[in-house]
Amino acid sequence: MPAEGERGTAFQVGMLAGRAVLQWHVAEPGPRLAELLAELDLQSLEKLDDYDVVEFVAAAERIASWAHHLAARGAAELSKRESMTPSIDHELALDLPPDRVAGAELGLRLGTSPRAGRELVRLGLAFHSCLAPTGDALAAGRIDVQKARAIVDGLHSVPTQLAVVVQDAVLPRAHTRTARQLAGDVRAALVQLDPDEAAQRHAESAKTRYLGRPVPLPDGMAGMWLRTTAPEAHALYSAVDEAARAARRAGDSRTIDQLRADLVCEGLGRGERSRLRVDVRVLVPLSTLLGSSEEPGELAGYGPIDPDTARSLARGGTWRRLVTDPASGTVLDVGRSRYEPPAELAELVRQRDRTCVSPTCDTSAWSCELDHTEAFRPDEVEGGSTSAGNLGPLSKGCHLLKTHAGFELEQPSPGEFLWTTPTGHRYARDPVPAAPGLDPRSPIHALRKDLADLARPPEPPPPRGTAIDPKDLGPPPF
Repeated sequence: MPAEGERGTAFQVGMLAGRAVLQWHVAEPGPRLAELLAELDLQSLEKLDDYDVVEFVAAAERIASWAHHLAARGAAELSKRESMTPSIDHELALDLPPDRVAGAELGLRLGTSPRAGRELVRLGLAFHSCLAPTGDALAAGRIDVQKARAIVDGLHSVPTQLAVVVQDAVLPRAHTRTARQLAGDVRAALVQLDPDEAAQRHAESAKTRYLGRPVPLPDGMAGMWLRTTAPEAHALYSAVDEAARAARRAGDSRTIDQLRADLVCEGLGRGERSRLRVDVRVLVPLSTLLGSSEEPGELAGYGPIDPDTARSLARGGTWRRLVTDPASGTVLDVGRSRYEPPAELAELVRQRDRTCVSPTCDTSAWSCELDHTEAFRPDEVEGGSTSAGNLGPLSKGCHLLKTHAGFELEQPSPGEFLWTTPTGHRYARDPVPAAPGLDPRSPIHALRKDLADLARPPEPPPPRGTAIDPKDLGPPPF
C-alpha cells in the first residue's frame, strides 16, 4: 500500500474533516476488508500515521465480530442436527439438551471448555430469535462479541415482547458503551419497564447462588467467584472493607487490598485470627521433599507449584502427598476385583490423572466420578475390570456425555485416553507425567540447565604465573 502522503486514490474513498478516508476505514466486515488489511505488510503499516493505525485496529476488530457471528451461526446449526440429540428418557434429556452436547463437541474441536462451546451455541440460537438485531449488529461489526453477550445474557429469560423493547432501547448506542455499561443499561431498562417482572426474575435468580471452585491464576495464586444477591454481596464487601480500614488505622502494615483478602480467608468476626487449615493434595518428588533437588510439585486442582511452596504445605494443615520416584515417576497398578474400587486404587487413579480425562475439562479428579472406560464385566477375563487401566476420573457432565450422548472413550494404556465424538472427530488426552518436569520428553530439564549455565558467574582467570594442567583445557576445538 502507498505510504502516507503517497497514497493517491487507490485506497481513498473521500475526505472527512480534512482527512483522507481510506477504504478500510469504512468498509463493511467480510472477505474484502480482510483482503484490504492483508495488503498492508509490516513496512506499510509502520508508515501509517497515528489516526490510521487506530482505524486499522478498529477494522480488524470488525472482522473479528463478523467472524464470531459466523461461528455462532454454525454452532446453532450444529445443535439442530440429529447427532446432537441423544435418544434417552425424558429425565436425562433435561440434563443433555442439544446445546449442551453441541457445546461439548465444539469445545473439543476449538480447545475450549464445554461451557464456552455451549455459550457459542446459545449465542447463535439467540440470533435466530427475537434478538436477531443484536446478531446483525455483531455481523456488521457495530458491536463486539462481549457487547452481544451482554445483551443476550441480560435478556435470555425475559418474555419476548419485553426483550424486543429493551433491545430496541439499548442497541442504538451500544457501540459507544463498554460491555459492562451495556449490561447495566439492559438491567436498568428491565426494571424501569416492568418492575414486577424484574422482581420475579430476581427471586428465581436468587436460587442459583453459589461459590465457584478456585480458578488458577499465575504465580501460585487463584481466584474465586461468589454469586449471590446484590444486597448480600455489597453487605459482605462493606463489612470486610470496614474491618480492613479499621486494621489499617490500628497500625496494620498490610495494604487495604491485602487486608480484605486476608480477612475473608481468616474468618471475619471470629474475634481472633484463625487461618484456614490446608486440606490439599500435593504431588511431589521425594528428592524435593528431602531438599536434595528443586523439582516442582503439583497442587491438585491448580497445577505446578514451586518447590518451596510444596515443602511449606507439609508444615501446616493437613497435607496429603504421593511421593514419586525421581528417576521415572512410575506409579504402579494396585489390582482389580470389584465394581467399586478400593480406596487405594481410587486414590492412585486420581493422583495419576489429576483432572477429568476429557481434554478440555479441568475439573479436579477428586471432584469427579471414577468411570469404567470399558463397561464393568466381572465375569470376563479381559476388559471391563476395576483396575487402573480401566478407570479414569470424569466430571459429572463428561460422564453423562460418555454414557448417553454418543461420546466414546478408550484407554489404550493406563492413563492414556482417546475420545471419539458423535461427529467422528477424535481427540487424545495423553498420560500426565507423575510429577512436573519428570517426563523425559519434556524440554524443561534442558531449559533449566541452560538458565543455570547463564546465571553461573564466569570462572575467574587463574593468577598470573599459575601453571595450568593440560587436562583442564578440555578437547581441542577441531
